Amino acid sequence: MSTPPRRSVSAAAREARSGEHALGRAVGDVRLGVRQRIDAVRAVADARWGRPREESQPIYLIAPAGHPNHGDEQLLAGWLRYLRHRRPGTPVVVDCHTPGQAAVLHHSEHPDVLFTDTLWRLAGEHGVPADASAAARVDAATAAVEFCRRAVTDLGTRPELASGIDLLRSASDIHLIGGGYVNDQWPHHLGVVAGAGEAGRLGGAHVVATGQGFVPCANAAGLADALRDFQLVTVRDAASRDLLAASAVPVHLVGDDGWLALAAGAGIGEDDHPVYSRDHDAARELVVCAQSDLVDPEVLAAALARILAAWKVPGDRLTVVESIPGGDRVVWDLVCARADAADTAAAEGSSEGAGLAAGGGKDQESDDDDNNTVDPVGRALAELDLSRARFVPFKDLWDTGLPARSGQAWLTSRFHPHLFAAARGASGLVLGSGSHYYDIKHGSLVAAGSSWGTVHAAAVASGSEVPPFPAGGGFTEPAVDALVSAAKALADDLYPRT
Repeated sequence: MSTPPRRSVSAAAREARSGEHALGRAVGDVRLGVRQRIDAVRAVADARWGRPREESQPIYLIAPAGHPNHGDEQLLAGWLRYLRHRRPGTPVVVDCHTPGQAAVLHHSEHPDVLFTDTLWRLAGEHGVPADASAAARVDAATAAVEFCRRAVTDLGTRPELASGIDLLRSASDIHLIGGGYVNDQWPHHLGVVAGAGEAGRLGGAHVVATGQGFVPCANAAGLADALRDFQLVTVRDAASRDLLAASAVPVHLVGDDGWLALAAGAGIGEDDHPVYSRDHDAARELVVCAQSDLVDPEVLAAALARILAAWKVPGDRLTVVESIPGGDRVVWDLVCARADAADTAAAEGSSEGAGLAAGGGKDQESDDDDNNTVDPVGRALAELDLSRARFVPFKDLWDTGLPARSGQAWLTSRFHPHLFAAARGASGLVLGSGSHYYDIKHGSLVAAGSSWGTVHAAAVASGSEVPPFPAGGGFTEPAVDALVSAAKALADDLYPRT
């Protein structure tokens, strides 16, 4: 049996095959190069975050972010935007109590930001229940300060957090950004403050706090001790400044960090400002923001119901915003439930009346008894058709901005909606909860130039006269310019261009 003749390979086929091999090698070289570049970037990132080097010392921000609370989140967003432009190329670490959610909310504000919870985890070991006694709060604060300083100094105290503490100690700047989270409401947060100062002492970082609200505070000496390693402390209210006036702490009254958040964009009145909404339907005639935390929600709901009934603003001209998701829906739901109950009672009464009329009616005494059970506030609310109100949940508020504008009115128990809405010229009325904590906060804005008034929820709920619909405006433009300029000047002093 003969062997078949071998086919000859043409020169063209050999060239084609050679070309395919060359193309394959080229593609492989490109892929290898891409992988090598990616590996190099990862190596740099690993070196920066895992093994900090002198040339990549991060700026370390400490914030109560991620809960979330719209006001607190805006303060952090403002600092991240500022640092992105002021110190491009400098990495930022954000140490907050809820880093996962904070990363979701803020990752786009800065190209090189890392979220952690090192100091908050350390301080959280000494938290106290909400009903703890004053003595227990002082003890918790003292223990948290001592423990956090020791843990930052001795990595063996909490070895599972050693890498995070090492990162903290490598920072060039350690910055406790603004808010009202260091006070007797949360005494263990003094540990966050003391741990930050200790890290700065050990690593040589510049340690500052800005826009703080320290009141209520029953132990000024303990607060001053926690701040002993800070080079600068600015506060947003006179009571916080006075609290530390006799201490060695370098304290200055400047204002809330929210004013720095307003420094972004082309101007506060522009549609593209990152704090404010461009949704004109959301920016209705009256905007309500009523909280359920740190207050009695039923008292707040009763007051809100009487005010809305007196002002007679129909639902289609009303917006309700949610600063803390879920929590800021509670009071509004109570108001709507009251309107629904009154509406249902009226419908049932009409049905009963029709039946009685057909059967011969009833005597005047029975009519008087029924009239005494009618809820006039609930009936007034039902006539407003609150179902047509625009409810803006936190997610939409964060995605689209605060629906504040000149010419509208606000009714709020929360602080930062007061600041941001009044800064845009909106009129408003503070729904006071009777809390010294909130009285100081809102009072600081009035002292700074806000024209808003205050009504005490408990008094209104008990039958006191409802104030007239607010129409006095918010801050004047010169006042806003001065407050924003002061916040920007402070930030520029803290972070000179490099």
